[in-house]
This record gives sequence, C-alpha cells and structure tokens, in this order.
Amino acid sequence: MKKTTVVALFLILPGIIAFLTFNLWPIVYSIYIAFTNAQLGNFPIESTKQLQFVGLENFKWALSDEKFRRAFLWTWFFVLTSVTLKVSSGIFLSILYNNKYVRGRLFYRSLLIIPWALPLLFSITVWRFMFDPVFGPINIVLKSLGISNPPNWINDPWWGFIALNIIEVWLAYPFMMTVITAALQSVPDTLIEAAIIDGATYWQRLRHVVIPIVSKPIAFATILTSAASFQYFMVPYLYNAGLFEDKFLLLYGFRKAFGASPHYGRAAAIMVIATLVLAVYMYINVKITKLQEGAKG
Repeated sequence: MKKTTVVALFLILPGIIAFLTFNLWPIVYSIYIAFTNAQLGNFPIESTKQLQFVGLENFKWALSDEKFRRAFLWTWFFVLTSVTLKVSSGIFLSILYNNKYVRGRLFYRSLLIIPWALPLLFSITVWRFMFDPVFGPINIVLKSLGISNPPNWINDPWWGFIALNIIEVWLAYPFMMTVITAALQSVPDTLIEAAIIDGATYWQRLRHVVIPIVSKPIAFATILTSAASFQYFMVPYLYNAGLFEDKFLLLYGFRKAFGASPHYGRAAAIMVIATLVLAVYMYINVKITKLQEGAKG
C-alpha cells in the first residue's frame, strides 16, 4: 500500500468513526428497537425485566392505532398546505425582486433571508408570543379593527394549524426564494427579447418561457421542502406540543417515547414507518419530475 494511501486513510478515519458512531449506529439500533418490547420497565437491557423480540407487533399496533392514523393524515395535510404556500411565496418574491424595475433589489433580498440567520428556538418563541390570544400583537391588532373575539391561535387546533403554516412559510421562504432566484437569473435574455418581439405579454412570457426553463429547480426545491414539512417536529413541539401531539407523525412518535407511558419499541416503529413512507415519496417524486436525468447528464 502506498504511503499516500495510508496517510489518506488515516486522515479520513476520524470522519468514518464519527459517521458510524453518531449516524449509522443510532439508525441500526432504532430499527432493532422497533422489533422489541422496549419500554420504561425493560430498557436499557440491564433492567430487571427482559427485553424481548416481538416481531412486527409494534408495526401492527401503529397501523391499527387511531392516533397514529390521525397524525399520518394531518401530516400529509400539512405538507399539502404548507408546501403550496411556500412555493407560491417563493415564486412571487423571486419574480418580484428579479424584476429590473425594482430598485434596491440586493438590499431587499438581504433583508428577506433574515429568517435563515435567526436561531429556530428564538424564531418560534417570538412567533408564539405574536400569536398569544391575550397579549399577542396579532390579536391586539384584530381587536383594534373591531373583531371582539379574535382566534385562539394557541389552543384551538384549526387556528393553531393556520398559525403553524404561517410560521413555516416565514421560516422556509428564504430557501425557496434563493433557489428560484438563482434559476430565474439563468434564463437567457435573448429568449425574453424574442418573446417580446413576437408580441407576448408579461404573463405569456412568464408562463411559456420562464416557468418551463426553471421548472426543474422549482421541482427540486418543492421536493426538499415537502420532505421538511413531512418531518415537521420542532415548531409544533415548541409552539404547543400537547395540542399537536396527534397531528404530526414525528411529534406523535416522540411523545410515545417520552410521554406519560413511554414505549420505545412502538415509538421506534412509528419512526421507521415514517422513514419508509418518506423514502418512497421522495423516490416517486424524483422519478416523476425526472430530476435524476440531470444528475446522470
């Protein structure tokens, strides 16, 4: 073996060890736990009660559990609503601030990516205060406009769901805007000028020239942000974990592991199912949008 090869292996060895220890091993161990009766009384293995292999019992329980099915459906409903809002806002802002007639475009873009720079905990805390039904500025403004009974954004499931959509759009639009803006700037000016000469209106140019060219970057960003919405956990957990316990799949799995009656085997089964569903969803979307063709090329 060459000396350079030995040195290279020595340099990458810490990274390999860290990956196996902190990434691969927890995944493998979680899958193992999903097939056992691991819970507070017999976990870890040194406990007095014996940890037993139960096969697919945890998965059968999850699929027959009403709260699991409700969380599964609500999660997909959130994916539908939040992704629609995120993509729409990203396209709108990108087109708006890519227009040559808008002055100070670079300054506005810098301001619009501020949500990326703020810590997630700080952002959610501020938004929770904004939506506070008593002291929150949003309800104070609504009362000043004559709405005597404004929504209870914190404790009402539907209004809380709307609030989470608003928070998610605010957190995610910088990513969508950055990707779409970069794609818009790659559209050749000659195509736009040719469409103008042919008499195409602004909306016709946008629909028939611009959007088809940037469709793949938009599809790529949409798939990534929909996967993020499916894994929604931190925001509902910090906003009101009790209210959304059975409305987000990962949050339900977390509460099953660390709630009133912990059952780690069932929680791990929920996470494994969520991972498999997300993997299938990503695979189907990549195939439909043919994103892999660009990677092969």
